[in-house]
Amino acid sequence: MKILSVRPGPPGSTTLARFDLELNDHLRLYNLALRQRPGDRSWTVAPNAFSERTAAFGEQFNRAISDLALAKLLELPADASTNV
Repeated sequence: MKILSVRPGPPGSTTLARFDLELNDHLRLYNLALRQRPGDRSWTVAPNAFSERTAAFGEQFNRAISDLALAKLLELPADASTNV
């Protein structure tokens, strides 16, 4: 499992970043949102299609991908505006 790309969210937004995740050689998920919940750790949500979420993640898996995405985001230079 690895982060393919991470893009910082807009300043002041609860969306810390958008990212693309490769789970294995057969499955990639694009445009996931890493969000900051008030008083809590970061959390990943899937994008919407037809006004509904396209996927949902169990708590342990969500923590794992959120931690990966946050670590990749923190590796970016302060002025990053390109994909990693």
